[in-house]
Amino acid sequence: MKKITEIIMFCILVFSLTACGNSASYEGMETTESTVAQLSETESNSAETNETENNTELEKTQADALVVYFSCTGNTRSLAETISASTGADLYEIIPEQPYTEADLNYNDQNSRSSIEMNDEDIRPAISGEPLDLSEYDIIYVGYPIWWGDMPRILYTFFDTYDMSTKIIAPFCTSGSSGLSGTVDTIAELEPQATITNGLHIGNGNASSTESAVTDWLNEIGTVY
Repeated sequence: MKKITEIIMFCILVFSLTACGNSASYEGMETTESTVAQLSETESNSAETNETENNTELEKTQADALVVYFSCTGNTRSLAETISASTGADLYEIIPEQPYTEADLNYNDQNSRSSIEMNDEDIRPAISGEPLDLSEYDIIYVGYPIWWGDMPRILYTFFDTYDMSTKIIAPFCTSGSSGLSGTVDTIAELEPQATITNGLHIGNGNASSTESAVTDWLNEIGTVY
């Protein structure tokens, strides 16, 4: 009888130890699973935070730049749109109060409007629309066609109107044959306190290589980060 009792007590002891071991293992599994879940949640939150910060920084960089351009035939407009798409910069067109007609752009007519304007350094054609607020921009890309080896007079109106002393100005232009024609130096004279980058010139017949030329120029002047 005593032996039977001892056997029964031994079985009870073994059963108890086994149950405790299983319980400890199960609790350990629960702890491990909980820790993994917490780590996964932390990593997910961290990734979301980093993505938000990156997007904010990208939006800030894009909002810091403005592409300003004047275009009559559409060539400079197309170049301006390419630069805006490549940089994420805002886009603003200089529109004259008195639009230019085809007759106004007749370079062979000395009495055409454009001929008269370019022969008079004091003419400043008026710009239509509300004044620009440039305070939020650090980089101003300025585009124009080349008329008679110079910027159109309405660009002089633009530079006379706005103080860009603290800005980076990146000039770009289009023309049939001539290059920048000294316009980068002219802009530097008009805005002596601004930082003027090297300019970009695209010939009217080089539309197929415009995108690669813009990319090379932006990398050269370092305005895209």
